[in-house]
Amino acid sequence: MSETNVMEPADVTQTGVNGSDLRLNLSQLERRDDISPEEFYSEYFKARRPVVFRNFSAKWPARSKWTLDYFRETYGDIQVPVYEEAFADSGAAYGSTDDRMPFREYLDLIEAGPTLKRLFLFNIFKHAPQLVNDFDFPGFARKWARRHPFMFFGGETSYVDGHFDVDMSHVFLTQFHGDKRVVLYGPEWSSYLYRHKFTVSHNVNLGKPDFERYPRLADARGYECVLKHGDTVYMPSGYWHYVSYITGGFSLAIRSPITGPVGRSHMLYRVLALTVGDYGMTKLLGQKRWYAKKEDMAQRKAARLP
Repeated sequence: MSETNVMEPADVTQTGVNGSDLRLNLSQLERRDDISPEEFYSEYFKARRPVVFRNFSAKWPARSKWTLDYFRETYGDIQVPVYEEAFADSGAAYGSTDDRMPFREYLDLIEAGPTLKRLFLFNIFKHAPQLVNDFDFPGFARKWARRHPFMFFGGETSYVDGHFDVDMSHVFLTQFHGDKRVVLYGPEWSSYLYRHKFTVSHNVNLGKPDFERYPRLADARGYECVLKHGDTVYMPSGYWHYVSYITGGFSLAIRSPITGPVGRSHMLYRVLALTVGDYGMTKLLGQKRWYAKKEDMAQRKAARLP
């Protein structure tokens, strides 16, 4: 079910059944203007603490080179996959789209004003491999997934439903144009976020939370930040993230794979749960019926929380 209304900010209060105000319990994410790789590794990476910092991309040519005009003029003829559907409450197949358009037309669209259309997990580097020379992999992680950088483009009011990444990588998301709001929750809050069984997603719209339908959502403790040009947010492995576009813009995500036998086992479990468990039940019960059952199980589990 597509969302057609302008997204309301997540701090809008709602009145609970006992007359109390309900809102998402979010703290402003810590920001660091300057931090060494050694400090980052000991204070944030090992501890899996999210943070926003500015010096991650300080030496990248992309920081000044990558603009809407640059992409429009240089790569405007590329046919790009465009997403509009919000998956919360839809039962739609996650990540599916049949809509494509020239990159130039899409950039014109997001520059013109509000639109829900997005480019999600866009691997522009398949079409323009030379762009990898405009950034590097700084020493803020011991290992990088160098073959899988992705870009994200979106128009004002568009958003990405809350989820965590199935490969359990640590994500470094750098903003190049426009302002973007990011909401994060640690994996320990998954049941409070009504996670669907076998999946890495839920049915909740964190941009316009329904506390009557999801009362335990108010008990989850998370973080929020607004990314501006040059900001990088570190999202630790397994963290839920909801992203909304305050203005049209784009960002780059590079990833550090989870390491160690426990981490790799966790990643393998998530992949198998999604590809075997979720997809298998979808085939068995049908998409809509299985989606409704997942929602019911998430509601029941949340109702049993202390």
